Amino acid sequence: MVDIREYKVGKQSKQWGEGKSQNITFIVTEDCNLRCKYCYITHKSSNKRLNFETAKKFIDWFFENKFEKDDSVVIDFIGGEPFLEVELIDQICDYFKIRAFEENDIWFWNYRFSVCTNGVNYSDEAVQRFTQKNFGKLSMTITLDGTKEKHDLQRVFPDGSGSYDAIMKNVGLWLKTFYGTTKMTFASQDLKLLKDSIIDLWNHGIGDISANVVFEDVWQPGDDDIFEQQLVELADYIIENELYDKYSCALFHDIIGQPYTKEGLKMTSCGAGRMIALGPDGTIYPCLRYKDYSLNNKKEITIGHVDTGIDFEKVRPFRTLMYKVQSDSECLECDVASGCGFCQGFNYDVADTETNFQRAKYICKMHKARVRANNYYFNKLYNLKGIERLDYNNNYKSMYFILDDNYVDICQFKNASSSSGKMSKASILKGLEFAHHNFFKPVFIHSKDSTEFERMDEFNKYRILHIIPAELCDKFKDIKEYIYVFNKENTSQDVISKIGIEPSVILNVESSDIGKLSEYAKKLLNITSRINLNIQDISEEFDLEQYKEQLIQINDLLVAHYKKNHLKEFNVITDISFISEHDGCGAGKKGFAFAPDENIYLCPAFYTQGVGSPVGNVVEGIINNKNAQLYNPENQPICSVCDVYHCDRCIYLNKEKTNEVNVAPSYKCKKSHIERQIAKLYYDSVGKKLSKNVIKDIEYIDPISELEKVTGLSVGYKINC
Repeated sequence: MVDIREYKVGKQSKQWGEGKSQNITFIVTEDCNLRCKYCYITHKSSNKRLNFETAKKFIDWFFENKFEKDDSVVIDFIGGEPFLEVELIDQICDYFKIRAFEENDIWFWNYRFSVCTNGVNYSDEAVQRFTQKNFGKLSMTITLDGTKEKHDLQRVFPDGSGSYDAIMKNVGLWLKTFYGTTKMTFASQDLKLLKDSIIDLWNHGIGDISANVVFEDVWQPGDDDIFEQQLVELADYIIENELYDKYSCALFHDIIGQPYTKEGLKMTSCGAGRMIALGPDGTIYPCLRYKDYSLNNKKEITIGHVDTGIDFEKVRPFRTLMYKVQSDSECLECDVASGCGFCQGFNYDVADTETNFQRAKYICKMHKARVRANNYYFNKLYNLKGIERLDYNNNYKSMYFILDDNYVDICQFKNASSSSGKMSKASILKGLEFAHHNFFKPVFIHSKDSTEFERMDEFNKYRILHIIPAELCDKFKDIKEYIYVFNKENTSQDVISKIGIEPSVILNVESSDIGKLSEYAKKLLNITSRINLNIQDISEEFDLEQYKEQLIQINDLLVAHYKKNHLKEFNVITDISFISEHDGCGAGKKGFAFAPDENIYLCPAFYTQGVGSPVGNVVEGIINNKNAQLYNPENQPICSVCDVYHCDRCIYLNKEKTNEVNVAPSYKCKKSHIERQIAKLYYDSVGKKLSKNVIKDIEYIDPISELEKVTGLSVGYKINC
């Protein structure tokens, strides 16, 4: 049972204005009273400070010019160390409030001042006056890096001495006024102190921790292993002490570690160009990271000046920044791309040319380590506490574990193996660790008739899907995530009566038994919301007309359920209404099989039938997947002109019948197009009410005729289609 409690560790902290506010940054000084070793402001200066008249011009420009701006604003003060100029900050805040009031601007009500300070002079009288004066409209963060050892390793005074003691004496005063939140930064030297540092901050009353690793090229071999291990140990501490609903730490985040979506590719990592920054001399920047004091290789990028305003032509490129045009193929095709952040200004500084459209990738291995640790944390939270990851949707590749040579059928391939191989405990654990490290979803395919399966504590680290014969349901009651497999033998009432309401089930029907398909479906639709149908042993003799009649009856059942406000799914009928790209078998691309011999195969059928060689193993990885591009729908000629997106595109059947993994036999295509015909009936009755997809009428039943129209070629004879 899933716990209704929410977690805080792993959820993004709430932002004022929901993170959609206009951001205006005042660089009040380039000086600082610390010399932090990892600081990105590498060219500090003691004689460059913003004057009040320049700041006033900047504020006036915002209120005197008509341009599209957000309904709320965050005014951020930064340095160097901003509180070296606290009197100036106080003047700027007062002037902003006066001008907003004079203009009757919505910003008079919807504003926040924000200061991130190193905390050295937080207790100064001037700082305290400013704090009390703006209480309720001010957020303030003191940067504290954790334990004294961690903090003093990086955050030092100009003489090299640590600043921990000087700052800690001010933390109690700060926490009397503000909620405890801080920002931590990790580099290679201090990764080993991560766990203890975060726990130390929590113990000091700082409950909300924003943390990241530096983007620069500082990472050494093995740093990713240290990072992952520190996060894993922290995850164990959080779960064992039940702290997951008490604190926050941004290194755990429930949205990271998925492939880019089409919508996600239109976003980017930060708000450069939308975070306007004012330099001490009146120059306006798209972000402070484009100012010369934080650049080492490139000239600064400016977008205006307080005397002339903003040049929106210079802003224009920043409005076009998206992952899909900033990333190379490695990033775009990454299995865990989401949440891998970058700094636009740093990208620009290290790019091969003066461009914002090249992405720095120094943190690649660190991001992957973070994703693995996040998966570990959320998997254990689910398995041990029953707390589900928000909007959990595992889009990883699947690794199918063949636990027994006599495994239950999971697709149209019918397993008739007579061998007796079983996967050992040691092999299972090797396979699980391989899947975890390489971002595969582990799927356990259980035996058809054996219940000799031992649960291990090590399983709690993984999110395992179990595929189980329905008749063995009472033997696996403690399994959290599973799919039951039905066939003509186990759709009897005595089996169904043991099963509750299931999200989805698999139904295997032999082609010779197709006349009873609707009978089986009717029974199962009473206990499940979705049926995934596999027709087994399909051949040229498959009775398409009888199949069509059965699907029509099932469509009638689906429509009847819908009229009773019960939305039911039957994959070969309903899916095409809701998907817009091929979503069938991903063997060789999105799915592989791990066998008892510890080798990796394209799918279970290739292992069982002994077709071809293994494509890899859990020691060396997938090293022999030749011509893998052929498993992509766009490289499957017939599929490329076909919109039967639910079709399973079985590469084993293709290879067996046509000698090519990417060309389907005609009778398989005809079967899929019979399904499309009934899917069109469902769409006309139900689907178009729920989806924006459009299913058009077509005349052909074998799409190879459409391919020949596209290519203008044929092999010299008329294909009967």
